[in-house]
Formats: sequence, structure tokens, C-alpha cells
Amino acid sequence: MNDDPADANLENSRISSQVAPDAHRYEVVKGGLAVGDSVSEPTLDGLPDPVVTIDGSGTLLYINQIATDVLGWTREQIVGSSVLDLLHPDDLNLVVSSMATVGGKEFGDLILVRARTGDGSWIGLEVRGATRQTPQGDITILILRDTTHRHRLELDQGEVGVLRAVMANMHGMVALVDPDGRVRSINGAVTRLLGHDPELVPGRQFIDFVHPDDRPQVLDIVTSLGPFESAQLDARFPSTSGEAITCEFTVNNMSDDPTVGGYVVSGQVAAGLTDARNRVDFLADHDVRTGLLNRDGFMKAANELIGQGSGIGLMIVDVMAFRSINELYGEPVGDAVLSAVAARIDEIRWPDLVTARFGGDEFVLAVRSSSDSAIEMLRERISREVAQAVLIDGQEINVGVRTASAFDPRPEGLESVLASASNELMRIKRNADPQSGEISIDSINERRQHLDQLRAALTTGEIQPFFQPIVAADGHVLSVEALVRWVHPVRGVLGVGEILPIAQMAGLAEAIDEKVLDVSLAFARRLTEAGYGDVEVHVNVDPKVISRAAFALDFLERCARHGARPEQIVVELTETDLLAPGVTSLDNMQELRRAGTHVSIDDFGTGYSSLSHLLELPVDGVKIDRKFVAGIDIDPAATNLTTAILGLSESLQLGCVAEGVEQPYQRDRLVSLGCNAFQGWLYSPAVTPDEVIALLPRIDIATTGANA
Repeated sequence: MNDDPADANLENSRISSQVAPDAHRYEVVKGGLAVGDSVSEPTLDGLPDPVVTIDGSGTLLYINQIATDVLGWTREQIVGSSVLDLLHPDDLNLVVSSMATVGGKEFGDLILVRARTGDGSWIGLEVRGATRQTPQGDITILILRDTTHRHRLELDQGEVGVLRAVMANMHGMVALVDPDGRVRSINGAVTRLLGHDPELVPGRQFIDFVHPDDRPQVLDIVTSLGPFESAQLDARFPSTSGEAITCEFTVNNMSDDPTVGGYVVSGQVAAGLTDARNRVDFLADHDVRTGLLNRDGFMKAANELIGQGSGIGLMIVDVMAFRSINELYGEPVGDAVLSAVAARIDEIRWPDLVTARFGGDEFVLAVRSSSDSAIEMLRERISREVAQAVLIDGQEINVGVRTASAFDPRPEGLESVLASASNELMRIKRNADPQSGEISIDSINERRQHLDQLRAALTTGEIQPFFQPIVAADGHVLSVEALVRWVHPVRGVLGVGEILPIAQMAGLAEAIDEKVLDVSLAFARRLTEAGYGDVEVHVNVDPKVISRAAFALDFLERCARHGARPEQIVVELTETDLLAPGVTSLDNMQELRRAGTHVSIDDFGTGYSSLSHLLELPVDGVKIDRKFVAGIDIDPAATNLTTAILGLSESLQLGCVAEGVEQPYQRDRLVSLGCNAFQGWLYSPAVTPDEVIALLPRIDIATTGANA
């Protein structure tokens, strides 16, 4: 044996050596080229390119001298370790995929990777491998080439190689797809992020890599693209590990380009969008305030119980005198009472039990049972454990509950059982308060008088919009919202709560909306003429009206008639009315947006089921409902929902306005969460058009806050 230290290292690397009679020669029997191949030591260590060998698990068996120089590791440091430990984390999937397929080829395809050197830096390597059999098992020989300096030259002397290196190492995924939908090639990021072998992807249909539930959406959008058109969308792509990864990507139709001749798909993992989608999925079936199921989630879960067979018992729990609690102690205390009741209901452990909050002060429970005894026992437990005083901020609030139940031994559906329980609850309420089910003659006469006055007010101009500013944190006015007011000659200025119920009863709601819209559009023109054309005007539109086929055309013609620019107008739609928008409504919303008019969702956060549709709605912004702003940093549920809405808006690049901002701490907290537009009495109540003009361009926060 040669006493040279390098030979000792070769022995430690499991490279068996034999001295030939005529020279120092080595037969590489485990870590080298192949059984029976003989090379001299100067030949191995004198190669201009690094050479290493690994076994099937990736353990490094042998490294030649130039490889130690390039990588900056000694043989003692590196032989016996896993080659995967030397690779950049983003390149692991690429290497593992290549190792899995190289055994079936004469030699593998060239791949580009980054390796960690002995001094902690990274170098670029071209790697090509081949697998050979030895008595000790299969080994893979890797020929490495340092591309670091070559790429530096390419940046100076040529673009093709530079682009190739950029495409291989960029973080974003890129795929070239033929016009027939087959993948032509992918870059390294596709393998790094999704794990797909770059040698197995080409030739397969691109749609095969999309999650089955998202394929119809992707196909509809991509097939509608004309030459040189592009579309942005998100979809889930299953990785080789089985995980469905949500990605944001862009599809460019370059089939008519003589060089590309197909589609260019580029994208990235949408981590923020995934979190938002998970949050949306949860809120779609759960009540955000209590964490219990909401109506939609309850109906799904209870119908699943019915599907399991046996009978179904259903119980409604109603908090007694809840309105009085709100009026006596305030809404924050009322909300705390609801949360306490929900927690007590949620703590009840019962086989096959489903619990939910249907809204307001009403909770519903369903239990699977073969007799009504289970629901009666549950009813007693609710009365005993839930109807207890709640201590809130040192105040003891007495909580009473009413319960009503129904049982069906062979239910065909949930609706009839729910209706039976609801009818029983109504009977219980009427028996407890005989007057609650009746309307007095005096009330009827008073209501009729108000109806007559409202009809007259429409013609005399008493019905008109006041405008409440929407401002930045420093008081700079960004926009104003038109809010209907009744300037009553006796009762003073009446708000929407005094107007809307009477208007709906008399069939005057649409006429009032028309009046407010006309005055608002005229005011938008006035703002422009006064030099404030950048101040937008928000107008509320009834979703029933926007569902009419001619709405968008009529709206834009009305803008022209009043001299208002469409891009200065923001149409607000109430969230709870957008749970299932029709095709006509969606088309009208898109038509408005194409004309420059923005579309926003009002009272966001109250219609939990519609959150799951937000990703599909053609809107530009949302307004956080005032109830959640009032509870920020007081009610954890309100704070969490506000945080989720702001995060969702940022992910989707939507504008977000916080309504009902009345205290500086609310504004400051919202600013810290990323909100930059505010509406509320901290800045200004709704005021007349002349007063709005006087407020512009900036509101004195200290003065208005004190006055409010």
C-alpha cells in the first residue's frame, strides 16, 4: 500500500486499491467507475472536473482531488456523509427526482444545482450521473462542473445561457405548454416546489397537474384566451407528496408567436392566499363570534346525522330578555353574554350532538336518538347548566333561556323538524308575553301617519343624502358615502333606521334610492368643479336592482346625465345580499368596473357564508362592519375577524375601509393591522353637501373628535 496521505483517505472512503506490478494503480471496486476499470492515481486526481460517487442512499463514497478543491472540503470531512446535506434546500426535490430515475438510463440528464462549500458559501454546479453495478451494490458516478465563473462570463457575453441559468434557479415556476395542452418543458422551480421529475413531466397534459376540483375553472379561463391575451388565476396543484398547494399563476397565450408557439405559464406558491382560503373555508360554516357552527354548517352536519339512520331530536335555545340586556348594559356586555352561553353549550358532551348559533340570541342543537327521551334529557341539562348568571366586568348578569324541541323517529329531512321546534318556541313566547304577538291600534295608526308623511317628503325634498367622509389616518378625505336622511320639519334629521322600515312597508324604498342616487351623482360633479375630483362618492345599491339586465347601462347613462365621471363613483352592495349573486348581477358588476366604477362590499363580516365567495366576486374593496370595529381589542372574536378581513383584503389586493371608528385607540389599532381608510364619528358624522365642501381637503381630527 502507498503511504501517501491521499491514499489513506481513499482507503477511508472505501476505495479499495491494489498496486500493479508495473505502477501504482487502483482497481475501483466500490466507489469508483466500475468493476474491472483501472486508473492511475494521477489520472483520477488530475481530472479537470470534480468526480464523486454515491450509493443508493446518497452517501458519498469517493471524491477526487479537484472535487475537494472546488467544494472546499477535505476527504476526511466529506466522505461518508450524505450528498443531500451539501445541497441548497430548494434543489433537494430536483436531485431526489433525478436520483430516482438515473438507474434506468445509460447516463442521466444534465441538471443544475447549488452546493454548500467548506467556507459556507454556495457555488453553482452542472451535474450528470451514471449508475454502475459492483459486487457491493449499485453506485452512481457524478461528474460535476463548476458553473459559477461560466455564468459570470455569460452575463457579459451572451443572453441564452444567462436566461437558461435564470430559468433554472428562479423562485417562480415556469412551464411551456403546447397548443394542445401538453407540457413542453418546466424550469427547476416546478421540481423544487412540487417535486415533479423534470424528465417525466414533458408530454403530459398540463391540466393533469391541476387539482381535479379546480380543473373546470382553469379550463374555462385558459380556453377563452385569445392570441397574446393573458389571465391571472389561482388553483391547487398536488405535489408528489400528495399535498394540495395553492398557487397564483398567469397564463399567456403565445400560440401565434413564431418562437414560443404555445402557452407560457408562470406562478408561485400563494402562502398568504392559502391562509386566507383556509380562514374563509372555516368562516363559511362557523359563527365567527362564538366558534360554533352557523346555520349553513349546522344544516350540513345535522343532515349527516339523519343520513346515519335512527331518529333526530332538535332543540332551539333562546336567551330571554336579551334586548333588555343590550339596552341596559350596552352591546359589548350583550356580546359577552352570548359568548358565555355559547361556551356553556359547547362544553356539553353528548353522543352524536351538533351545536350551532343561528344568529342573534338563538342557538340550535341536534342529537341522533331512537326516542325523544334523549332530547328531553338534553333540554333539562341546558336549563340547568346554561341558565346561570354571568359575571362581566364585575357585574352579575342574570341569564335565562327558553327551550323548544321537536323529535322525528323517521325524518326525511331537517326542515320539518326545525319548523316544529320554531313553532313551539313562538307559542312559548306568546304564552309568556301575550302582547308580543299583537300590534296595538295606536301603533297601526302611528305607522300609517308616518307612511303618509314619507310619501310627501319625497316630493318636498325632505328626503336627501347627507355625506359621511372616509378618511386616511391623518384626516385627509379620500371619499364620502351618501347616507339617506329625512329632514323632518318637526322631528329633526332622521336616519336610515327611521326611514327604511316604513319605506319598505310602503313600497317606496326604490324611489328613495333613485332620489339619493341622483343627488349623489350631481354632488360628484360639484366636487370635480370645486377642484376635488379625486374624492370618490360611495352610493348604496340594492342587489335586487343590480340584478336587472339593463342596470349597468342605465347607471352609466345616469352618470352622464348628471355630469359625474364613472371612475369617481363607488357602488356599495350589502354583503348579506351577495351570498348567491346571479349571472346578470355579476355581469353588471363587471360592466361597471370596466367603465372605471369601483364595486365594494358593505357591512363585511356579517354574512359569514359569503366569505367563501369573495375570491370569485368582481369587487374592488370591502368595508368592515362597525360591530367588529367597536369590539376591536375588547372582544377577541371581533379582533380576530378584523385581522382576518384585513389580511384577506391585502392578499386579494382589495381596498378596505373600517366603519364606525369612534375612538382614537380604534383607529390606531386598525392602522397597526394594516388598515388605511376610516369612516366614523371620530372624524365626522354624515353632513350636508355644503358642510362636506367646507371640510375638504382635510378634517381637523382633534376638533371633530371633540365635537363628536
